[in-house]
Amino acid sequence: MTMTNDAFETTCTKAVARLLLGNRKLKEGIVLTGGNRLDLDGKVRLARQARTSDTDVLHLEYGTDDDGRYGLTGMVVFMVRGDICHIQTQCRLFLSKGGTRGVVLPQAGARGHYRLAPGEILHIDGKPTGDVTDGMARAEAWLARQLALGNDGTDDGRYQVWSQAA
Repeated sequence: MTMTNDAFETTCTKAVARLLLGNRKLKEGIVLTGGNRLDLDGKVRLARQARTSDTDVLHLEYGTDDDGRYGLTGMVVFMVRGDICHIQTQCRLFLSKGGTRGVVLPQAGARGHYRLAPGEILHIDGKPTGDVTDGMARAEAWLARQLALGNDGTDDGRYQVWSQAA
């Protein structure tokens, strides 16, 4: 991974946090991570860490798409409830028409959607209102605008970013 990719991941992760949290600040109980696509062993390891620390995790997966562009390729939700860590793969961002905060949609066929609260990930029954395809496109466009503007929220004090050791 190059420094360019590291910088992109940091900026994108902060932008996704802004989309999902609005003006709220992350608190203990939830972590946003970013990195390569998780294989089965990676998902199991992260689920164990989430369960051990009693912390919900939203993992942003970065990589190269079919057109050779580096970017956000997927998301995985890890929700710890009691002794169980629920895992939802192949998630996408969704922004309703006129909405100010995005949500996380699970893969097609899965129940509900996810909303980030400052200290946990909430599972909401039912799908958000509006066309799913349009909502995903709105979220992607919002994220692309933030990345083009270079809005990484560096100085707003709401996020703590740790770079992965080389």
